[in-house]
Amino acid sequence: MVKIGERVVIGVMGRIGSGKSEASRYIAQRYGGRVFRFSDVLKDVLQRLYLPPRRENFITLGTALRRGFGDGVIARALKRDILASDARVVVVDGVRYPEEVEMIKSFENSVLLYIHASPEVRYQRAVKRGEKGEATISYEEFLKNDGAETEKRIEELAKLADHRIDNNGTLEELHTALDEGLEGVCPRN
Repeated sequence: MVKIGERVVIGVMGRIGSGKSEASRYIAQRYGGRVFRFSDVLKDVLQRLYLPPRRENFITLGTALRRGFGDGVIARALKRDILASDARVVVVDGVRYPEEVEMIKSFENSVLLYIHASPEVRYQRAVKRGEKGEATISYEEFLKNDGAETEKRIEELAKLADHRIDNNGTLEELHTALDEGLEGVCPRN
């Protein structure tokens, strides 16, 4: 049972291009929250190393940090950032590993959302947004990235989600589904 008025942590998971960032942005805006991303921890390190924020670099760095410092290293860092924040609604974009799910669930008031979209729709979105070097990616490369180490457990972890949100339609449909999934979880801004 989520207690209104207390901090709520909303984890958002899904495959590349499924709409996680749009969902996170909408939730933060609609409910007066703040978005945190596991990839921000990695982005900080990549910037310090003067390496470009490309998907391959995020994957390589994340894998190296987990191997060197344990599977939960990035989740622990982000949890400290969340605890240091005064945000009452926290949205965590990009949940991909069991330790990250555990971190979300470690908060008394937490909700885990799984955003789903077809591979074709996700590919179109990835190319259109052009993030992490994906503006000119081929469909075959996209599918290869979809099978990367960072993406392997998403379907398994999706079974732990409190709500599954279909995002093959319009933005309005996504927003409506998010509002329905979060009804009673946090007050509207």
